[in-house]
Amino acid sequence: MHSMFTPWGKLSRASDGTVTAHSLLDHMTDVAAVLEQLMLLPAISRALERTAGRALSPVDRARLAVLGFLHDIGKANAGFQGRYWSSTAERPSGWHAAACGHGGQGWAIFSGALHEAPRLLAGLPISRMEMWGSAVLPLLHASISHHGRPVAPDSAEAIWRPVQGQDGPVYDPAEAISEMGRAMQALYPEAFAPDGSSLPDAAAFGHLFAGLVQLSDWLGSDTREGFFPYSRPGEQRGETARHRARHALRAIGLDVGDAAMRRRVVHADFTRAFGVPEARPMQAAMALDDVGPVVVLEAETGSGKTEAALWRFLHLWRAGVVDGLYFALPTRVAATQLYERVQAFVQRVWAEAAPVVVRALAGYTAADGHTYEPLPGFRVLWHDEPGDADAERRWAAESPKRYLAATIAVGTVDQALLGALQIKHAHLRQALLARSLLVIDEVHASDAYMTRMSEHLLRAHVACGGQALLLSATLGAVARTRYLDIGGRPRGSSVPPLAQAVALPYPAIGSGGASGPELRAVTGNPRHKTVHWEALDIIDEPDRVAAIAVRAAAQGARVLVVRNTVPAAVATLRAVEGLNAAEGLDCLFRVGGVSTLHHSRFSRQDRPLLDGEVQAQIGKRRTIAGGRIVVGTQTLEQSLDIDVDLLITDLCPMDVLLQRLGRLHRHARPSQDTPDDRRPSGFEQPRAWILVPAGHDLSPMLRRQRHGIGPIRARGQAMGGVYVDLRVLEATRRLIAAAPTRDIPADNRQLVELATHPEALDAIALELGPEWVAFGQEYEGALAATKTVANLHAVPFDKPFGDVPFPENELGIGSRLGAADRLVTFAEPVPIGPFGQPVDQLALRHHQVPPGLAPDTAAEGVQHLQDEPGFTFRLGEARYRYSRLGVERLKPNTEENLHHAS
Repeated sequence: MHSMFTPWGKLSRASDGTVTAHSLLDHMTDVAAVLEQLMLLPAISRALERTAGRALSPVDRARLAVLGFLHDIGKANAGFQGRYWSSTAERPSGWHAAACGHGGQGWAIFSGALHEAPRLLAGLPISRMEMWGSAVLPLLHASISHHGRPVAPDSAEAIWRPVQGQDGPVYDPAEAISEMGRAMQALYPEAFAPDGSSLPDAAAFGHLFAGLVQLSDWLGSDTREGFFPYSRPGEQRGETARHRARHALRAIGLDVGDAAMRRRVVHADFTRAFGVPEARPMQAAMALDDVGPVVVLEAETGSGKTEAALWRFLHLWRAGVVDGLYFALPTRVAATQLYERVQAFVQRVWAEAAPVVVRALAGYTAADGHTYEPLPGFRVLWHDEPGDADAERRWAAESPKRYLAATIAVGTVDQALLGALQIKHAHLRQALLARSLLVIDEVHASDAYMTRMSEHLLRAHVACGGQALLLSATLGAVARTRYLDIGGRPRGSSVPPLAQAVALPYPAIGSGGASGPELRAVTGNPRHKTVHWEALDIIDEPDRVAAIAVRAAAQGARVLVVRNTVPAAVATLRAVEGLNAAEGLDCLFRVGGVSTLHHSRFSRQDRPLLDGEVQAQIGKRRTIAGGRIVVGTQTLEQSLDIDVDLLITDLCPMDVLLQRLGRLHRHARPSQDTPDDRRPSGFEQPRAWILVPAGHDLSPMLRRQRHGIGPIRARGQAMGGVYVDLRVLEATRRLIAAAPTRDIPADNRQLVELATHPEALDAIALELGPEWVAFGQEYEGALAATKTVANLHAVPFDKPFGDVPFPENELGIGSRLGAADRLVTFAEPVPIGPFGQPVDQLALRHHQVPPGLAPDTAAEGVQHLQDEPGFTFRLGEARYRYSRLGVERLKPNTEENLHHAS
């Protein structure tokens, strides 16, 4: 430039006030270089070409790099450049008093919102860019919206006029933009050669491009020495930026090499990968190529679906079909459990240069097992103090928004779903996911809202050439058909009738075929079991439930009691404790010597302790002898490797019940690991007691739910609850009563379809009368409303990027429908929890938070319990207790023996 002031793109301000700047042109060059190199990566290139509907030429990529270069054109405005000075007092005269942003300001130049636009655009080769086709403006809008959401034009005029100093103009935004025009033509001359071609105008292509620019800006803004530090004197950034971009993409794991290199560093030996004699047929089948982009694997709990999923990833990765893996689980607990298994798999499979495995759980993040403390300015402090190269490799773990950049990451399904919601940086997540195999475990566990959001996500993923594998022990025909329809042709397959659905093979691998969904039979776990089950109408009687459990434990049995709600679980534990003391037994589940139970209302610090003790006391490799009773809720039905002699469970939908039954006689005993650990006498056969309401009658729950059975009707809110559809629960109850034993997994398909298929549910409602029919209609209406909400919250990838402005308030949009839980953070010194661990944070369920409580309300008044470990605290006017029973909201005027926390 010929003016005295050089526009900046990045600033750092030292504590003494010293300012260091990275020029705007150099920053734009950095970001364009990252985008240029990104588009050359096989998986990204494939995604772009799939959404474009054609191959991309070098000219196409050069033009896209130019549009990426212009992402920060808005920073040329004088209001933004005035932020060089930290206060109005420091700012020289002539500069605008009010600092401003650059997104909407930049888009205003091109959207017709500025009178100054012709003067500003005179320095850009606009006439030649217009020859690139009608997609130029939408793609430029996507580029300028790189901060995570579509921007609206800001028509402020004054910020684009020259800045007049005492001796004349000191800065002119138009001159800065002219410099940009010269720079981008020098960097990408091939972009401006007339060849008669147009850039792709498909809507999905624009959305993907938006995410890639967001990623390029984030990586191109990383100023660590190995990536994009501020330019040195004399540095020709146009020459060095491409080298820096290639290094950064390799370092963080986005560039994983070609297929030949992958086959060299990774073996394909199932036995070595998993430490087992051989693959089961179901697992070996995951290496097949004649399946579509969406595959559903249905097999019983404990059959090795996790290993099958990892084997499929390895097959696709070695072939160059995918560049990464995101393993999505229904809960944080499940993700935590799986993380170490995936780490071990990677260490056994990679001969060299093993990728970092990220635990993608906000607040509990890890990279190869290492954790960090967040610092200001998007920086982190790793606890193991890695060298620069190792720190670079962990880039994806440093922010939840970057988790999906990892070559391999394990987290919750929520992280993936955020890529399909109208929230900030959704496009970034979706673009990163496009390069990976997406595995969704326990896919049946999703509610109607999450299921519809998953369908939106999968459609976008498949449109980008992505691969997906859905795992389930108990997926019904309706859900299976909808999922497989996404990956097949033609779309709109009908759900098979009930008679046909129950006859479908199980275990099975499903994929979308040319004429609709296809299922092929496979062999899963060779072990089969005959479960003896019976319904007991004592769901309201915790003392009788406890008596059954204690009687079994006294005979040496490991007993699992699963209640649908936390209050019922607490009442059952208290009853068990009373009988245990009265009979002089020692059958309680303890953590650190403290009797407790297992549910979701414990801190993130205490949940790993609970999980570990559950597996030590009633898992495959038991470290404690004798009878034991573990009481809990749904947190016990997934992921934990539990193997009990007796199951007592509340009535729940059949697909959920089969999950719980999977914890019963899960492993053969005695095993080679524990040859003396036999089933106690009387428990050689798997037995389950299912607790139902009095008289085995569910009709009262049509009006008012109890024990998680039936609907909750709150004024002004949609029908909610734990297990709402009473038709499914009634069908499940009838199937239990119909036969005293069931063969698992041979009967799984029949049991699930007879309890969930629309034909079966309609027949039950008609048989039971008008009230049940009305309930069914009400439930289906609520379900339709929930799906409508999901459709409104989802990013419409089939519409042009700029046609859907994201809502300003994102608080009502989430991966799970309903009021959000509240995360309470405790100030130093943090209180000590019931098991001796410091408690930094506690999650409160939404119904535990007083209505209208301000989001920034802090926890106060921490007091330790006097007679047992734990503490109480206040949140506004509400009081809470955190003890061995979890966190609970106290009733007003509750008396506690307390002393103030020191």
